[in-house]
Amino acid sequence: MDVEREVKMLLKDLSETPGVKGVILATREGFSRVIIGEMEEGAAPLIASLTSISSQVLQGLAKKELDYVITRSGENFVVSVPVKPRMNLAVLLERDLVELEGIDKVVSRVKAAAIQIAAVDEAKSYAEKGIIPVVKKVMPEAIMVAVLTAEGMPLDAYPSLDYVTTSGMLSAVITVCDRISRDGSEYSVIGGEEFLVVLHKLPRERILAIAVDKKGSISEYLLKVREVVAKVKGET
Repeated sequence: MDVEREVKMLLKDLSETPGVKGVILATREGFSRVIIGEMEEGAAPLIASLTSISSQVLQGLAKKELDYVITRSGENFVVSVPVKPRMNLAVLLERDLVELEGIDKVVSRVKAAAIQIAAVDEAKSYAEKGIIPVVKKVMPEAIMVAVLTAEGMPLDAYPSLDYVTTSGMLSAVITVCDRISRDGSEYSVIGGEEFLVVLHKLPRERILAIAVDKKGSISEYLLKVREVVAKVKGET
């Protein structure tokens, strides 16, 4: 069986479970890969941000890995779980059914689906097309990579760091540069004596931040960043 179709079939089976209203599989950078039912494209960055912040909370409080995040509203219930290596799975359910069946049982079902997806080779292929893996290949000298929304919501970072506050400051730099340039900035460079941070806009209102020890020229780093952005645009 075609592995991409296998992933979609797993998600379709999950979406056809009674009480399930929608399913989304997305990268940690907030780009959707598969959407079924009532889930929307805009849910991808929100789920990514929720996952990253929740992961930071668990790491900070107990040095533990994130297992799931559940959210209940007036009529709905959302279960979000990480899918290794670099994906997220979120399921929108009817609240009444979750309360009838039991939260633990529903969470276990979503986690089981995430494990099945992670076992499919195509899931790994999805992840390899993500932004951070591309940066690692094009710019192995990068010492920090972060992806955030234009509003400053953290999506993903390498290596793991406390970037909830940092992402807000980075997005603020882009916002100020947009106002200075008047017609909207494409990228900004923050330079120190031996350190450089390049901020570059990505599709769908994302921002890519890459930090390097300044051993080469600014032009050399900008060429590499543009290569990364070109590759990313081809996948998103």
